[in-house]
Amino acid sequence: MINSEDREVIKFNQHVTPQPTEIRQSNSDDVYVPYGVLPYNLYPNFLLELYNNSPLHKGIINSKIDYIIGDGLTVKGGDTPITFKPNASDSFNELISKLVNDYLIFNYYAIEVVYNKLNKPIQYNHIPAHKIRSNKDRSKFWYSNDWFYEPNILLSYDVWSANGNPDGNSKVFFFTSYSPSVNNIYPIPDYSGAIKSIETDIAIRDFQINNIENSFSVSSILTFFNSSPNDEVKRAINQKIQNSYTGQNGGKIIVGFENKDGQAPDVQNISPTDWNEAYISVKADVTQDILTAHSVVSPMLFGIKTDGQLGGATELETAYEIFKNLYVKNRRNELESGLNRLFAEINLGELEFKDKGSLFSATLTDAMKMKTYTINEIREEAGLPPLLNGDRLLDEVKAIPTQEPTDKGNIPNVNVVGSPVPANQVAPPAPPTAGASAKAGFAHLTDDDFEKVKHLGLAKEDFRVFKKLDYSIQSFSDVKALELQFDDEKDISDYLIKNGIKNMTLTQIKAAIRKDLGIAVTADEIRTIIIGLEDSGVINKADVGKGITINPTEKSMQPALENIRRVEVRYSYEGPQDDKNRPFCAKLMANDRYYTREDIQQMSSLFGYSVWDYRGGFYHNPNTNTTTPYCRHKWVANSVVKINPDK
Repeated sequence: MINSEDREVIKFNQHVTPQPTEIRQSNSDDVYVPYGVLPYNLYPNFLLELYNNSPLHKGIINSKIDYIIGDGLTVKGGDTPITFKPNASDSFNELISKLVNDYLIFNYYAIEVVYNKLNKPIQYNHIPAHKIRSNKDRSKFWYSNDWFYEPNILLSYDVWSANGNPDGNSKVFFFTSYSPSVNNIYPIPDYSGAIKSIETDIAIRDFQINNIENSFSVSSILTFFNSSPNDEVKRAINQKIQNSYTGQNGGKIIVGFENKDGQAPDVQNISPTDWNEAYISVKADVTQDILTAHSVVSPMLFGIKTDGQLGGATELETAYEIFKNLYVKNRRNELESGLNRLFAEINLGELEFKDKGSLFSATLTDAMKMKTYTINEIREEAGLPPLLNGDRLLDEVKAIPTQEPTDKGNIPNVNVVGSPVPANQVAPPAPPTAGASAKAGFAHLTDDDFEKVKHLGLAKEDFRVFKKLDYSIQSFSDVKALELQFDDEKDISDYLIKNGIKNMTLTQIKAAIRKDLGIAVTADEIRTIIIGLEDSGVINKADVGKGITINPTEKSMQPALENIRRVEVRYSYEGPQDDKNRPFCAKLMANDRYYTREDIQQMSSLFGYSVWDYRGGFYHNPNTNTTTPYCRHKWVANSVVKINPDK
């Protein structure tokens, strides 16, 4: 036996999983509530450790991010990417990716909204979720760059509100979804039921690496006979054994000494020899727990091969559709609701995530493609632009018989301006039927159609043009991007009216706008805006030496001023005026009006097809022998100011 004075008893600590406990220290709204007990106020850091140290858990979350974001956020009903830049370092897609990442790890995200002196948002900065804390009712937030090392170096913010920002200070937009929990402030992640399994997954990997790194990894009792050394000799022996046979986090050895002469040292193994097999069995259960907590319907979607599954494209597509309906759609709806609330004040439009389409399409043979693909689908795979007549199968392409004009020179069967479609060219697809004036499926607007819309728009004489773009507007996404471009001019005009200018040069005004509004503008652009505001009667300008003084007029101080868009975007209908014009086009140009995009949308509703895309209808160009589904006219964007705001 080993003498009691010559041995040590080693006690093993019980593992304790950190809990998302909220420790409310005060009922005051001016005190943040710590998040987590072990370690104190660092539960988000624990969630980050789980994310970074478990390959399975991290891989699932990263795949979820890809599935949710898809092809990114777009304006609902459109395909054009959003070009809005939320801050100096992130693109819009980069910001959204960070928010979705935080949302899946922590079940919440936070954004700092920075305002200019007109209390309009000019920056949206991502706040890492683990660096933010809240008071008891989420009306105030605190930020620390490191809650462990810098718990007292804090920035405080009030919560963001859709009702405005009266003090002009930066606010925090904090978003989370409902999560059943005893917590009232910080939500728990939706994978919370598998947190212990994620810890076990990490521990299994630590065990395996220790087996590899340590040459003596089992726990053992090593007894030396023939001696009972003093403490200094014991320490030296223990140190030599530890250096030779144990590694980082490896097995432990208990060393004892006995006074029995002639007996060799004895080694007793106190660990089971089948731990590795036991861990393999545990790992299978752990993996299933993690997959279940993450709502994974098929491990193949996350790159996890399962015995007995073939992993074909059809099987993957089916699994993805189920996962999308059970999980992705719900998370997208939650994220879209928050982002649409946040960005409503800058008029980005209603946002939605766009699917990537078929993620696991099987490869078709060339022969099958010829039977099932349209011409434009084949051209898209080859990196070629679409053809006007390419949205049809190859065997549907038939030449239109030649039709000679009548003696009166009328164009037979097709209501287009110009020559009939020749036999060697296929007519373009017709737009939806436009009212009673459509014949043979082709849109053809008449003077009767004009009578339905002649009241829309406002007379050009009531406006002064700031800027006229020399290209036509092709889609509503282009229209939205254009109006965002002109938002700066509206902000600058508001700034000049509300703040007034006292004997400042254009250069000084430009610097003030850059500082207070965050808008880069040229001196010529400022001069143009000032002239427009003066012509519209909302300011009085006086030149004092080399400086300019601006004072708002009584008209600009009226309560109704907020309903007057001093600088706005309106569209004119322009193009050639000759004997080939349709009556509708000729009268619309002669009407001499500027139209809002809502006016033109109303036209489209009346006629049953897009007036943006097709204008007056089909046109065949006899010079180039081409036919287009739109006429020779176009919508041109104008930045205007209303000369008489009372109209």
